Amino acid sequence: MERKWKIYFSIVGTIALLMFLYQSNVFAMWTSDEPVSKGSRNVVNTDIYPSGEQADEQTVTEEFRVLNEENKERAEEAEAGIVPVNIKIPAIDVDAAVENVGVLENGEMGVPEDPSKAGWFEPGTQPGKTGNAVIAGHVDSHTGPAVFYDLEKLEPGDEITVTDDEEKERTYVVERMESYPWDESPIEEIFGPTSEKRLNVITCTGEFIRDKGGHQDRLVVYTTLKEEVEDETELPSPTAVEVSGSFVNWHAVRKDDVVGYRVYRSADGEDFEQVASISAHERKTYVDPEAGSHIYYVTAVDAEGNESAPSVKSNEN
Repeated sequence: MERKWKIYFSIVGTIALLMFLYQSNVFAMWTSDEPVSKGSRNVVNTDIYPSGEQADEQTVTEEFRVLNEENKERAEEAEAGIVPVNIKIPAIDVDAAVENVGVLENGEMGVPEDPSKAGWFEPGTQPGKTGNAVIAGHVDSHTGPAVFYDLEKLEPGDEITVTDDEEKERTYVVERMESYPWDESPIEEIFGPTSEKRLNVITCTGEFIRDKGGHQDRLVVYTTLKEEVEDETELPSPTAVEVSGSFVNWHAVRKDDVVGYRVYRSADGEDFEQVASISAHERKTYVDPEAGSHIYYVTAVDAEGNESAPSVKSNEN
């Protein structure tokens, strides 16, 4: 049995593509037959403060400016979208290539010529970014089952992973599935704007009626991006804090999200004050001409601003 499906769009004027997510009739109809073709050292303050004097507001502001920049870089990397070249759905044994598809001259959404491949709607949202990314694929063809033949077997909690050509992944978790008559699908919900990071996966379903163009319904799997699970392990403290001449040295904490260290000093071993903040990218050393007459401990700070427990004091190592 020869089958194919097409998604028709209503494109208005020269701005049709730009307004696609807001105005177009994406889901019009999929018909039967063949598939359609196509640094410098980051030391916030190394001054030695008089006993009992706290780091001034400028020092603290500068320290957290650095941490916020680290957080911003991480957030930007996490927010970055990818151009998918592969889709994996372990629950139904899908491991398929993904091609970019767009709007054809006749107003249809292009789909891969090969029914074993899926198509990502390139004019829309990139997976990983805020918005509705959309991937569609055939349920079957004249040769038999196609890429999304078992899509209807998915359940909430199942995962879908898309990967780009640099092996960067974005994993989504299935929330729900809905079937709609081909001409009554909620275009805005599937393709429109949203404040969430979503991937909607589409295929044909329902009765196949050749005279009416093929399958009469559309199956949409709604998924949301699986955020990285936060590491709830307690942040380790630096080790081997010791004074050697005018240098205070310690061993680094081997944890990827550590962005720096805070150095604390005391004259009596009781009342400690912060005297420096040092980047994790630099030597684990603090210079103090009076180091020999003071006691120190060091803490680690992660990208979220969390601080570890104090290290063992320098006079106890």
